[in-house]
Amino acid sequence: MDTGAEHFTQLADKSLTADIKIATWCPTMDLLALSTADGQLCLHRLNWQRLWAVSPESPVTSLCWRPDGKVLACGYEDGYISLLDVENGETMQRGKMVAGVASAIGWVEEQADHVIPEGSLAYQARTARFCQAPVSATPAPGSAPRQVYAQSRGDHQQPQWPVLPKRLDMMCVASGSALSIATFGLFPLAGLDVSPVANKPAAQTQVSIVKATMTPDLKQLYLLWYESRQGNSSGHLSLTICDTSTLADRRRELHMLAQMATYTMSLLNGAESSLAGAEQQWNDAMKVLDDKLQAMQRLMQDHGKEDASPRDEFKALLASGSLSPAMHQFLTSTLGESGVKKLSKAMDSAVGSIGNILVDHLQPSLQAAAFKLNELHSLAKCTRQLQPLGLQQEPLAAAQELCERLLVRAESLRMGVCQAGVQYRHFFAWLLRTVRRLNDDNPSAATEAAAIKVDPSNVAAFLHGQFCTDMVGPELKAVTSTEPTPESLLAATKLTSPLKTLITILGNDSPSHASLPFSATIRHMLQHTVQLCTGAFARSPTAISTTIKPLTHLALASKTPFPPAASIWVPTAHVAGSEGEGQPCACFLAQKARGQQHLGLLRVAPSPPPSQQHQPQLHFTMMEACLVTTPSHESIVDFAFYKPGQIALLLKDKSRVSHGGSTNCRLVIFSLSDVPFMLLDRYSNGTNQLSQHIFEACLKDGAVCDLPDDIRQRSSTYGQVQGPLAVSGSRGVACVPSGKQRAVVYDLVEDEDEPAVDDSMDNEDE
Repeated sequence: MDTGAEHFTQLADKSLTADIKIATWCPTMDLLALSTADGQLCLHRLNWQRLWAVSPESPVTSLCWRPDGKVLACGYEDGYISLLDVENGETMQRGKMVAGVASAIGWVEEQADHVIPEGSLAYQARTARFCQAPVSATPAPGSAPRQVYAQSRGDHQQPQWPVLPKRLDMMCVASGSALSIATFGLFPLAGLDVSPVANKPAAQTQVSIVKATMTPDLKQLYLLWYESRQGNSSGHLSLTICDTSTLADRRRELHMLAQMATYTMSLLNGAESSLAGAEQQWNDAMKVLDDKLQAMQRLMQDHGKEDASPRDEFKALLASGSLSPAMHQFLTSTLGESGVKKLSKAMDSAVGSIGNILVDHLQPSLQAAAFKLNELHSLAKCTRQLQPLGLQQEPLAAAQELCERLLVRAESLRMGVCQAGVQYRHFFAWLLRTVRRLNDDNPSAATEAAAIKVDPSNVAAFLHGQFCTDMVGPELKAVTSTEPTPESLLAATKLTSPLKTLITILGNDSPSHASLPFSATIRHMLQHTVQLCTGAFARSPTAISTTIKPLTHLALASKTPFPPAASIWVPTAHVAGSEGEGQPCACFLAQKARGQQHLGLLRVAPSPPPSQQHQPQLHFTMMEACLVTTPSHESIVDFAFYKPGQIALLLKDKSRVSHGGSTNCRLVIFSLSDVPFMLLDRYSNGTNQLSQHIFEACLKDGAVCDLPDDIRQRSSTYGQVQGPLAVSGSRGVACVPSGKQRAVVYDLVEDEDEPAVDDSMDNEDE
């Protein structure tokens, strides 16, 4: 095989611990994300330095970068999507987007140079003017306690409100024939199914979306999907272009709605995380106390007092000063002065941390969420622009009211935690003084002065209340499926003063579907608030989905083996160059004909055909296509779009076997400007469907060309290469899995300015 001049500088040749399953380059930085066969997801620099690696619980099935390169979207076999921070690999968001395997992800951002439509909403966030920003991170269990947890915490860094995105982004997640469209991470906007477009009934066919992406103007959605009959190893590959002009026309309203709704849900999720952290703190402290009480119960059983309880022993000691042998042994030997101090410190730490969580995290989050819900309710009530997007007043009003009640309940919980902390302090102070007297310790006057003055009535109230019935733990306990659902808690209950007065001030004449009894725990109320918000925001996808309609459907090729090799490229901005280079383009591997392999190319026609130029607007997208034929002795291993109008091919020579230093694989890049595209107007008949497959039409009309000779290429140093081929047009690099678990990285831009014809002329002179 004559490869001619060698191009592309080799930057790295590294060994791997497992084969590469998925690889994708960051669009803005020299970073490569890899999913390997051993279940790892890792991020490498260009010099192959590993930044981080994670091992997800579910197998990774798709990867995609956010256009700014700061977030990596990872799709899993269980249908969940995780958004990972590029700095450390930590999960920023996680949610279930589709019911099945998340097989494909596409992520685009709206163009920065678009003009704001006249009459669209000009909303500015006002939450920061009226609400305190919640602290971003919940204190970890076991963090250092604060001595006075009810006072102002001046040692905190001033919390800042997050910077909200100024442009709308769209993430398309595919699973089977279903597609979900989300924005600002995982906020759902729309969904559709391509099964109705299939030729056969759904019961006889299996339809799966291979690639999905939107144009940056948000007006069109491109779907490459595969259809096969049950039991067949091959099927049909098709391209469907959908009209999403509603998203483009309503992008300002969608931006505002998604921004507010996403932030509201993040605040409520942050409140849930805060309560989970508070629950962990309280459970850890109570476990330390329960372990000691269980040890005391065993001592009592050993002394024959099986019917007595630790509370009875403490009450007898408080009332008469009498000590049973079991109690004496417990206080002097099992517990001791150090044990009492340890219990007191653990409880003080828990109460202090919970107080900080409630004041610094929970209450600011709920306050901001209530403010956001109030804004959303007002917009839904007063703004007709949002009504077509499915924003309804009733569920938002219910969620707003319940969030306001949550604020009152959070303050009630804070006061309850403070009261429980005071009671535990009195109890442990009394217990410490009792232990010292039993040990005949005579504390100094300074120690006595610093000790808490114990009121026996407070200890008695604690033994009758908090000691036997925990008032804090059940309030913080997470809601499980076996516990009563929010719908079962709608019965009216009595309120107690002074909280009854606060509820009355907020307004107790609420809709029946929003009213929860005040006896419901704060976790129940928060869960129901999240459910109401989810239900209110879930109406937008239903309303928007009905506006997405198929615009053009093209059958690309039949008898395509599974899994099909296909890809879509859409320009991220205005592309200057040859005619057609900036148009959306699809590339697919067609079946072999006459012993050769064909690479099918399909793109949007740069201008309407002359016969239709008099028409002001076509109701379908005009396309042009061509087939590129590879040499008969070579097969296409993989391909990928490089820069606008350029495609990278990974080829393998079937007729030669590598011996010594010789190679039989190469990486080539060719330009679409060298390909004779054929306009498909004669096959459309003025409709949005073609009368035959693109592959057959190109063969029939002779829209076939050989792989150009004057191309840039590089022979592989290994006799074996495999997919996936990862190419970055913005960074000008490529990663080729080669040999046995190795990866070779090439620089593709170093010699781009050198004319390829010069090399051929030099060869001729030689």
